Amino acid sequence: MSEGSIVTFYSYKGGVGRTLALANVGALLCRWGFKVLCVDWDLEAPGLHLYFERWVNSTNSQPGLTELIQAHVDGAKPNWRDFLTEVRFPETDHPLQFMTAGRQDQSYVQRMQALDWNRLYEEHQLGNFLEAVREEWKKEFDFVLVDSRTGITDIGGICTVQLPDLLVLLFTANLQSLRGSLDVVRRAKQVRNSLPFTRAKLLVLPVATRFEVRVEYELAQQWLKKFATELGSLYAEWALKDVTAEDLLNHTRIPYIPYWSFGERLPVIEKGADDPEDIGFSLETLAALVAQKFSYSDVLVRNRDSFVSAARKRAELNGAVEIPKMKPGQGVRLFISYAYKDQSLLDELLVHLAPMKREGLIEVWSDSQISAGEAWADTLSARLEEADIILALISPDFLASHYAGIEMMRAQQRFESGEARVIPILVRPALWQNFPIAGSQATPRGNKAVVLWHSRDEAWLEVTAHIRTIVEEIIIASRRSS
Repeated sequence: MSEGSIVTFYSYKGGVGRTLALANVGALLCRWGFKVLCVDWDLEAPGLHLYFERWVNSTNSQPGLTELIQAHVDGAKPNWRDFLTEVRFPETDHPLQFMTAGRQDQSYVQRMQALDWNRLYEEHQLGNFLEAVREEWKKEFDFVLVDSRTGITDIGGICTVQLPDLLVLLFTANLQSLRGSLDVVRRAKQVRNSLPFTRAKLLVLPVATRFEVRVEYELAQQWLKKFATELGSLYAEWALKDVTAEDLLNHTRIPYIPYWSFGERLPVIEKGADDPEDIGFSLETLAALVAQKFSYSDVLVRNRDSFVSAARKRAELNGAVEIPKMKPGQGVRLFISYAYKDQSLLDELLVHLAPMKREGLIEVWSDSQISAGEAWADTLSARLEEADIILALISPDFLASHYAGIEMMRAQQRFESGEARVIPILVRPALWQNFPIAGSQATPRGNKAVVLWHSRDEAWLEVTAHIRTIVEEIIIASRRSS
């Protein structure tokens, strides 16, 4: 299994719904098929266990983080697995693993307050112990979600500096919440650079919570602009250039829904996430962003449902194993067959395939890459024979082409023998039902040609999402057989 990610949920002020967001995101990721660990690091005001208690036997008597740290101090060489609680949601194949803040008995406060964090680091090498635990968590889980203490504290520093790969920053529409959060991020990034451990750049996802837009629309827009101005640099570290901070703020904001403000509840379990006006819908978007590790921001703003579907599909496809990084020359080989009159449509497709190519997932070839002096027919035939996926841009001109017919006869043979996958892409309306590859699943959906879509980008998004699914299936199958 490839390395997992540790994601800290942090808020500078309390009352922003941080624990609610983490609990629901954890539940969704688990139900989708990811291996998830949730850790309650808010030791002074633990509450994550209250969201999960309906689905566990008991959390009050279960040892957790406080006991794990104390066992390390006592020299017991503890195994962190002995400090976990299983949370079993309905209609979920495997449990979510949960580490409580500690055993919630009468001695908890005294035991928690006895932890001197400076002394733990200086005299008991807590930093090295946590680093070893962190590495084991990343090997065993797809996602470790850490509920951090609010404010500027030693515990907050552990959660925002040493532990995370990704930081979800939750805040409300007031300056103390916004600017306090930004100050903590700046401090975390500065201190992180001086860690004795190797760390990649900390990526931060700002999330506006308890954000009302339906009643106070004008005020909401003013605050969104303020958020975009002050948070723009955080988005710029991971969002694509053509995606604005306001786009992402609108897609990630979590609304205030009075019904869910009573008690500790999981709306994504109780009600689901289908209603765009309810909080579950927003929490599902957040879960998908975490699942995609803040990638594909362009897909999110163009088609939120496709983005969420792709995040869920990632877990379904690989059994909660992330698609491995590919070395140069190891990408899935794509052969594109098209008619010359469709050159402009080919160019559009290549633009949308560029992110997968940049990731090293695919190598793309079409006859436009044949150099002067090359044996055209021989090169074409050789590329067709070595392709893993054959894309056919279906149009009237393509169907009328003698060479396209020959290529597709061979493509169909390779498909039937299991040597290659064939994907017909309907770019212009055409009667292709009697064409050799008519039995292969076409894209976009509904047999609606690309040029007929109101938004061509939406059509190509549908096409590339389908291609990516097939690419990932091929990569996973090849890794399992090797």
